[in-house]
Amino acid sequence: MDLNNISNKEEKEKLAEKILDYVKDGQTIGFGSGSTSYITIMKISEKLKKDNIKIKAVPTSNEIQDLCKENGIETISLAGAKLDWAFDGADEVDPCGNMLKGRGRAMFKEKLNILSSPKTYILVDHTKLVQNIGEKMPVPVEVFPDAISYVADALEKIGASETTFRGMTDNENAILDAKFDVITPDLEKRIKSITGVIESGLFLGYNVEVIKL
Repeated sequence: MDLNNISNKEEKEKLAEKILDYVKDGQTIGFGSGSTSYITIMKISEKLKKDNIKIKAVPTSNEIQDLCKENGIETISLAGAKLDWAFDGADEVDPCGNMLKGRGRAMFKEKLNILSSPKTYILVDHTKLVQNIGEKMPVPVEVFPDAISYVADALEKIGASETTFRGMTDNENAILDAKFDVITPDLEKRIKSITGVIESGLFLGYNVEVIKL
């Protein structure tokens, strides 16, 4: 990722600085994916070097894992970790803290980190704030590859007006983008109940703290 081509870079840098005081020596922290997380990791790396402290990171994508290694941050698997806290970005956040994530195709591991962490900070610039989830973007759905056709049909049966294949994840699963005109409170569970669905990009009612300017 090219830092010079990140949109709203200055705002994201200010957001990253808001959580630097939470970084303490010896912690295990869940690292989210996306441009805001990328900038936050660079800021954390600077703090680690300045204060001569060490942490362990649980990354949510190959790109973030590589970035950690480039900056001397030890990475471990969530399977062997107990998170002290986590941070991430989001693609959309409503006034109640409901989120849409997954444009970076990492929502499965991002959701695992959030559910496994006692505290998660979600850093969002002003462009990510919406009144209603789904008003700007479709819902990403991670799908077992053999189930693409079945899941696409099933998504349309529960209200998707359009379903589009976008590509593959780090986990070698497929991503379908499903456009829903209305996001109901039970939609996350309804999508997850479809056989072949690994995870959805809906994060409705999660215990997170949204950080914004």
